[in-house]
Amino acid sequence: KVVTIGWLLAVFWVCATVTQTEAKRRSFINPYPRFKKAAFYQPTAGDDVGEPLFLTPFIANKSIEAGRNAAQVNHSAIPSDIKSYSGYLTVDEATNSNLFFWYFPAKLDSIGAAAGGDGAPVVLWLQGGPGASSLYGLFTENGPFSVSSKLKIVPRKFSWHLNHHLIYIDNPVGTGFSFTDKDEGYARNETQVGANLHNALQQFFTLFPDLQSRPFFVTGESYGGKYVPAVAHTIHRQNQNAKVKINLAGIAIGNGLCDPFH
Repeated sequence: KVVTIGWLLAVFWVCATVTQTEAKRRSFINPYPRFKKAAFYQPTAGDDVGEPLFLTPFIANKSIEAGRNAAQVNHSAIPSDIKSYSGYLTVDEATNSNLFFWYFPAKLDSIGAAAGGDGAPVVLWLQGGPGASSLYGLFTENGPFSVSSKLKIVPRKFSWHLNHHLIYIDNPVGTGFSFTDKDEGYARNETQVGANLHNALQQFFTLFPDLQSRPFFVTGESYGGKYVPAVAHTIHRQNQNAKVKINLAGIAIGNGLCDPFH
């Protein structure tokens, strides 16, 4: 049977209409939930979020301890027993491209070392999207705390940071708090994604040298199925001649997109 052009156009119109109607209720491209403006919190012009902390200059000047001290997170909303560090690592000075990270030391790090092991392993978490902040995983999946409907920090009962050092990086540049001053700073392919993350990790392990010998795992989900192999491959290829060697032990991907062509 011959299918007419008119019939195809009619089907296309119906599908487009249904899609537009569905789009009003939910996002087809971005599955991550969106926060609605909370009636109980209205930001004011007087709110001061401070200045961004760039840690690369500390590392370049070999002011490692000063950099760590500057990166330590102190906020009344965060439980006092949860230690963490955060800041920006510059991965391309020419374009002022910076990756934002938030690191949570393992609570039970000493147990593994006391048993004769290497201590708690280091885990990097990369969100998917593409373009989703890794803080989504921190707050809703495996981090030390979550955010309640009233925007309050609530400790998570089961968190990976109990016996793992957790690093969350907003990746690639332009995602979440990570930014660049020029369009050329945005990654165009997974090779550039891997190079930027490897650069950031070199700086991170310089800032926290006690973690360099720990088993290191790259983990993620969704479009992280692209990011995780990209950085793991870069580490594997660059480790022999790298100034800071990374003890890559494995990768883990959940619900990953790993189509080799798309």
